[in-house]
Parts: sequence; structure tokens; C-alpha cells
Amino acid sequence: MAAHPADLADPPASRARGGERSTQAVTARTDAAVRLARAFTDEDGSVLVFCSSKRGVRATALALAADRGVPTRGVDADDTELEERLCTSAGVGLHYRDWPFKREAERAFRAREIDVLVATSTVAAGVNLPARAVVVRDVRLGRNRIEVSMVQQMFGRAGRVGAGEREGWAFLLADATERPEWQARLTADYTVRSRIGDRLPNHLLAEVVQDRVGSMKEAEDWWTDTFAFHQGHDSVEPLHDAALQLAEAGFLRNAPGPQGAEFLQATELGMLTSRFMVDAELAHELAQGLGGLRVPEDPDHAEFLLTELLSIQLPELAEAAFSDRARATLRRVLHHQGHANRLEHDQGLPDKNEGLLPGELAQAVLLLAARSPRLFAARGGYVLGIPADSLTGILDEAQRYLAWLGAQGELGTVHPWAAVVAADLAERIRWRTLGPGRGAGRLLWMCGRMATPQLAARLVPRMWRAARDRGVGAPDWTAPPRRATAPSHRSVTGPC
Repeated sequence: MAAHPADLADPPASRARGGERSTQAVTARTDAAVRLARAFTDEDGSVLVFCSSKRGVRATALALAADRGVPTRGVDADDTELEERLCTSAGVGLHYRDWPFKREAERAFRAREIDVLVATSTVAAGVNLPARAVVVRDVRLGRNRIEVSMVQQMFGRAGRVGAGEREGWAFLLADATERPEWQARLTADYTVRSRIGDRLPNHLLAEVVQDRVGSMKEAEDWWTDTFAFHQGHDSVEPLHDAALQLAEAGFLRNAPGPQGAEFLQATELGMLTSRFMVDAELAHELAQGLGGLRVPEDPDHAEFLLTELLSIQLPELAEAAFSDRARATLRRVLHHQGHANRLEHDQGLPDKNEGLLPGELAQAVLLLAARSPRLFAARGGYVLGIPADSLTGILDEAQRYLAWLGAQGELGTVHPWAAVVAADLAERIRWRTLGPGRGAGRLLWMCGRMATPQLAARLVPRMWRAARDRGVGAPDWTAPPRRATAPSHRSVTGPC
């Protein structure tokens, strides 16, 4: 992934005093953002556009949709459902604190079902959404100038590994009179450091999967051209270590070529790992942990084992922070293994942290989604008094790795019980606002395959409800999987 310095674009805006706040200046910056987005998406890139306000997000998203041929004239920017439908059909997503479709937009942008996401600073402050280009449309928040640290956070989303991006570009749309000052502020006491070396196996795997690297010689050429190589990693040894690590994990294989050449090929599991954007090292550790588990006795035990493993192995879950109130509630949830209907009969657990192991409260969140799904279907934005948004990071991270495990059922690289339970949980967590119970993952998967990807957020709930109204809950397969290489162990009993 090539690193690029931040560029400052100069849109043809009004130079009049106070022009930063004028309608003409805002329109000019919006037009510039649209042009930049078009330039990168025409080359199959992805773009994050940051605006200073919710209204700015909506107006910019509509402008992008209009540029893509969607009729937006006369559309009220406050008509939430209409704007979501129009923008999604154009491949444009919206994201800010109380936007009702922000989670769907995050998922669609990660999967590249949409290639432009327009957001406020909420995405810059922690949501991991890599993009090829970042465009910061506004340099002010209200009357105050945006902080340099916030701009740098936004720029940091450009060129992150994942979704096929290998380079990053960042643009700050500033008035010509402010451009020199912003250039000085962005470069003062700021050292750019490449992070490729921190996750080198992920980057190498992505290069091989996308056919940009096909041999160790090509891999070495790629590595020595990176900023990381010239910033301290002046050896090919880290690259060879990464290749060996990927081979030992079963993600990469070496194939002999003519005259002693060594070709690199991604295995089916390696391609799956890159496609799901899961960390190669964490994925390998998760697979090893799963291989050490005994086959569970029933579906409850199976869900418990999987959620426990994820909560221990994934740092985002193991290190998740909660408020004191949420900790007290989740301790009780964990005690009752996710069955919320039992909480009203037990008010006696202490609110202390003694005896809690890393990841246990995150496991409580996953068990709650698995065992008490109707809580997530309730309106109001709270789950047992805990803000639903505060649980999103845990649920989304777990969902990716569960989907990765579930997709391995066809490859035979995990035990069938793990693939079946993981696939079911992944779909149920993804569509948790529908309140789906155990076994509903199959129906949700079918609905997802029938929906147009860009409209899945709207169509899947409709198809789900239509199926349930007709008594269809967990339809069985009509044909066996393409390949069945199940180990000779007993399987889980009961409906998973």
C-alpha cells in the first residue's frame, strides 16, 4: 500500500470575507467533493467524505447521488427514508450519530456494496472504515476551526489495508486564503509513520489475492518500494517471516517454478480471509482455539463456546470498556447466559468487578443477541438500559469473524458444528434489529442473496417479514453442500 502526503484541494469558492460560511462557498466545496469522488470511483476506488454537520452530510450525499444520475431535484433533505433509498441506489451511504441507517451504511461500505460514504466526525473517531480517498469538505465546526488532530484522524482512514485498497489520498477543501496556514498546521511537528510493518501478513496476503504479487521476487520488489521499508525495515526478512506465517496458517502456499523460482498462491482459505477483512494472525489463533474445543453437547453449549472463544481471542472484545451501569447489567446477563427474561427475578448480584475475566462482558453482549434477540428489535435505542450504539463495535467485530468461520463450512477447514452455529449467529447479529431467533440465519442468508446488495438494508427486512407472515422460519436446504469433508466426530444435536 503506497503512502501519500495529504493534499489540499482549492475549490473555486467565493473569496469574499465571510465566504467560508456563505452558501456559495459551501456549494463550491460540495461540488469539489463530488468531482473528487467521481475521479476515484471511476477507477474503482472508495471515498469517505467528511462534513461538519448532519445537514451537510445529507446535502452532499444528495449531490453525489444526483451526479450519478439519480433524480434528486425537489427532494427534502429531511425526508430520511426517501434520501436513504435514493442515495443507496446510487451507491452512496450516510453516517452520523442519529442517522437510523448508519449501521447498514457501515456494513455496505465495508463490503463495497456502496463506494462512497458521507459522514460527520463519528467515523473518524473510531469506526474502522478504510477508503482509497478521504475528502474533508469543511474546515470549521460551527464558528470554530476544526482541530488539526481531527483532520489527521480523518486523513488516517485513507489507504488503510482492506477492501482492496493499496494507496491513500487525502484532501482538505480550504479557501485559497487559508491554504498556506493549513499546510503549515498539518505538517508542524508531525511525522508520518508507515503502519504496513505492523500488519505485514495482512498486506502481503491482500497483494497475492489481488494478483499484484505472484512470486517471492515480486513480493520483495513490492516490499522494498514501500515507505515502511525505507523507514527502518531495511531488510526483506520481515517479508519472509510474514510469508512463512501465512503458509503455516494455511492462507498461502509456495509453488515451485522454473529455474528455482518460487511462486506464491493464496489458498481458498486465504482468499476467504482477505475477502472478509479479518486479521490473518487473529484468524489463525481463532482457528487454533476452535480446533482445541470438544464438540458441544447441544446448541446452547455450542453458542456459549463460540462466543467465549471470540471474546477471549479478539482484542476489541477482550478489551471492551463499559460504563459502571452497563457493567452491572451485563454481569447479570452473563450470570443468566443471555436469557434476559430471568433478570427480573434476580436483583442480588453485586456491582463489583471481582472475578471478571477479560472479554466476559463482551461475551454477555453476544449471548444477549443470541438468546434474547427481541431486545434488539425494540425501538428507543437502548438494550436493557444500555445505549445500543455502545454495543455496536462488539457485535460488528464478532459478526465478521463469525461470518468468516461460517463460510468455511464449504471448505471443510472447520468442524461442521462450528460452521453451522457461526453462520447462523453471524446472520442473526447482522440483522439483529429484526429480532431473529436461533435457526433464522438460514432464512436471512437466503433473503440477502435475493436482494440487490445496494438495497439489502431495505429489502431483506421486507422479505424476512413476508416469509415469517407465511409461516416460513428456518427453511431447510434443498441440496447438499458442494463439498463435504467433515471430520468423523459426532455432531451437535438439536436445531442450530
